[in-house]
Amino acid sequence: MHTSELTPAILEGLRRPRPYPAVSLLMPTHRHRPENAQDPIRLRNLLDEARKRLTDDPQVSRADRIDLEGQLDLVAQDVDFLHAEDGLLVLLAPGERHIWQLSSPVEIQERLVFANTFLTRNLVAARLYARPYWVLVVSEETTLLWEGSGDRLVPVERHGFPLKPGIPDPEDAVPGANIGSVPGHQREERMRQYLRSVDAALDKALNQERRPVFLVGTASTVTLLAELSQHPQDLVGRLDRAGLDKAPAHELAERLRPVFDEYTAKRNADGLEELDSARGRRRFAGGLDEAWQAVTEGRGSLLLVEEHFQAAARIQDGHLVPVEGGTAADGVEEDVVDQLIEAALDKETEVRFVPDDSLSDDGRVALVLRY
Repeated sequence: MHTSELTPAILEGLRRPRPYPAVSLLMPTHRHRPENAQDPIRLRNLLDEARKRLTDDPQVSRADRIDLEGQLDLVAQDVDFLHAEDGLLVLLAPGERHIWQLSSPVEIQERLVFANTFLTRNLVAARLYARPYWVLVVSEETTLLWEGSGDRLVPVERHGFPLKPGIPDPEDAVPGANIGSVPGHQREERMRQYLRSVDAALDKALNQERRPVFLVGTASTVTLLAELSQHPQDLVGRLDRAGLDKAPAHELAERLRPVFDEYTAKRNADGLEELDSARGRRRFAGGLDEAWQAVTEGRGSLLLVEEHFQAAARIQDGHLVPVEGGTAADGVEEDVVDQLIEAALDKETEVRFVPDDSLSDDGRVALVLRY
């Protein structure tokens, strides 16, 4: 499955605790040749390592080991490397197998984890990165709406889209009607009416699902639509370029990527600025243990986590006690950051990943508090 297919309900099901061992395999993959030639070999090595750990782990029963070994055998058959993205996440437990292709803005690191829960952090990160959005491509001939998730764009055929202008004013058929200033004014007014109808259709889409909107079209058309829109707060980026109403999805996604990246960078910067403001008001928690306590108490508003931060710890008396080594069978969370993120989501705390070293003075993780 792809990140774009992830729903809150599916994520909730993947995050629930399971009997030990819940096995998570994570590895980077490549979209193009020749780099993707190494991906099947890397997966095979990870599967072999998982088999060895199953054999050597005294906490794994014979029945569970046999079941999981069978699941591992099927993984190699099920993975579709022809449509690989930036990473592969395989989640295994007795009687279940989940394979996810991940789109990610950061480098994915290879990992193999045995625990009482699946490693969902990268899935959450990919979901946050591929946060659903709308792309509205406007032209005088037609207006298209696309559903976006990461680099994947799917055309929308509902809410009135694709939307074409109404029948031209009958005066356009009068000889000489397109000459002079008055007909120009009439044409401008009809363009306004057309863009109002576009915005009305967009309103239906936003009412069904609130998402950020990226506008694409000529500078004049996009500017006018932004002025007329009922939803200026949802228009987060624009690409001033004509002709993309006829472009295929991959070309549109490529053209839009710098705009999307700029929006993501600004969103991260806004989060760090919000954290600075919270420091001044003494409404922030820094470091794993402080953040953990505040999150589990439901006091978190915004959790910021560095992209590659990982840590092992025991959860003891409501605190996180850092450890080196150990496994879930010893009561150790191999990636307690994953647990922190899941706890934050349970408490409806917003989670954002920020570049490495952004939170070096805060223990790599920081929380803006509600109170």
